[in-house]
Amino acid sequence: MKPYYNKNGIQIFLGDCRKVLQQIGSVDCVLTDPPFGISFDRATWTDSPEQYEAFMLSVISLCEKLCPTGVKAFWQALPNCTKWHRWFSPHDYRIFSACKGFVQFRPTAVQWSWDPIVWWGDCPGKPDTRRKDYFVQKLAPFGANRLKIEHPSAKPMELTQYLISIFTLEGQLLCDPFMGSGTTLVAAKKLGRKAIGIELEEKYCKVAIARLDHSEETRRHKQFSGLF
Repeated sequence: MKPYYNKNGIQIFLGDCRKVLQQIGSVDCVLTDPPFGISFDRATWTDSPEQYEAFMLSVISLCEKLCPTGVKAFWQALPNCTKWHRWFSPHDYRIFSACKGFVQFRPTAVQWSWDPIVWWGDCPGKPDTRRKDYFVQKLAPFGANRLKIEHPSAKPMELTQYLISIFTLEGQLLCDPFMGSGTTLVAAKKLGRKAIGIELEEKYCKVAIARLDHSEETRRHKQFSGLF
């Protein structure tokens, strides 16, 4: 299958991940933010709670074959926590807590102030006391300084870089079957990892490519500035 984008160890495939995952080789890690099965629809995807379990089981099975020993990590939604034992329990999973620096103020008794990331597999390298099972994001920027990414649920770069740093080693290959705006790929590139991203919507492939190109321009600018 021909990549939609292929440059400097980063590949993007346009299509349904359930088909693409069967056509790529093995990877060292899977890190992804799939649909949550909570009726959060997107342009080409209906986020049906009724179909979500079968969908998740098929994706998990494919990722197990793609990455049999390395870490598999999936963002999830807390409303589905009572079902995780059916989807993830055969894999002896753990929960990573992605704490938010802010919450959306809604009329609820308790705010959704952290995101669960369900993960299993072997972390590479020697044990490191700096590895934590939580990460507290910085306060979100506001106003003119706020990063504008054309995606409804882009994940924070700092958090993604931390996860990649503890789940992979430099030079390893990771895969994001639900690439979205490409945060995982940009973070991997910054940390010296290779990455494969898969996305169903072409407009987000274009967003990801623009972000990758921007990060490359920024890197070159810093290198050039350092000469003077």
